[in-house]
Amino acid sequence: MNKQLIEKILCNAKTAKIGVVGDFCLDVYWFLNEIASEKSLETDLPTWPIAAQEYSLGGAGNVVNNLHALGCENIHVFGVVGTDPWGQNLMQNLYKLNVNCEGMITQEKHWATPAYVKPYKEQNELNRIDFGNFNKLDSYTLNSLLSSLEKELPELEIVIINQQIAGSLFIKEFIDKLLILINKFSKTTFIVDSRHNSDAFQGVMLKVNDFIAARMIGTTIPKGTVVLQEHALKAAKTLFKKLNKTIFITRGINGCIVVDEGVIKEIPSLKITGNIDAVGAGDSMLAGICIALVSGQDAFNSASLGNLTAAVTIQKLYQTGTASPEELLIMAS
Repeated sequence: MNKQLIEKILCNAKTAKIGVVGDFCLDVYWFLNEIASEKSLETDLPTWPIAAQEYSLGGAGNVVNNLHALGCENIHVFGVVGTDPWGQNLMQNLYKLNVNCEGMITQEKHWATPAYVKPYKEQNELNRIDFGNFNKLDSYTLNSLLSSLEKELPELEIVIINQQIAGSLFIKEFIDKLLILINKFSKTTFIVDSRHNSDAFQGVMLKVNDFIAARMIGTTIPKGTVVLQEHALKAAKTLFKKLNKTIFITRGINGCIVVDEGVIKEIPSLKITGNIDAVGAGDSMLAGICIALVSGQDAFNSASLGNLTAAVTIQKLYQTGTASPEELLIMAS
């Protein structure tokens, strides 16, 4: 993409009204330094001294963080947090971005704010500690969130639905009622990025990785193996026939396959040298796609901007990074 087009997209995105619905999470980085370790008097085990700690928005929050970093000034968020310290930290991070948080609902019982604690020892990530895997969404929270969304939908130009955690927020009742709103506000653009529920959504744009796309059409791909180009293209064709909506299939270093109005194109990724950290790259790509769409670009240009955004963030190690307008323009040169 040329710089002039990127600048035009970024300018238009500033005033666009974007909604983000989904699993808002907190990414927690703890950096160990065992030079200060001592044996616990109670257990006789060595302690893990934390020399530094960082907290950043993850899941749907990372999408918001990326939209904001790209210059979007009118973002509305819709999700659920608990009353725990993770929830307080997550909300503080959202407030810092000056986004509209009226759609963030606090559930007092049976809800732990999703958080992923990542201890690092000498630049190596140890066993991750997860919070929020046993949440039970209550009816009051569910209906409050959807009521807030419905109130804002007439003003929103594009709505991103981001699902990260099995169950939790995206239980059947929530999905069913969300689909009713999608049908009711058919003039609004909806794009779904879902790890576990892509099959459940109709009438929306879809962004999936090639592994999920293959699984959706019944192709079994062993975990840890690369999805072949032929399988990814087959998935693209089959899913478009089924859904009849624009589909973005991300393929990591192999770029992205886009199907729009029956036309299939492969958008190559940018060549990156050196170490990379792919955590959050899908969220960065989604943010790039959406600011291009809301700025009037077609699906293929939007995928190109998504690739560009992800190419910036994967070079930022030990963080769920974002891309600034300046970094996008440098990457494009």
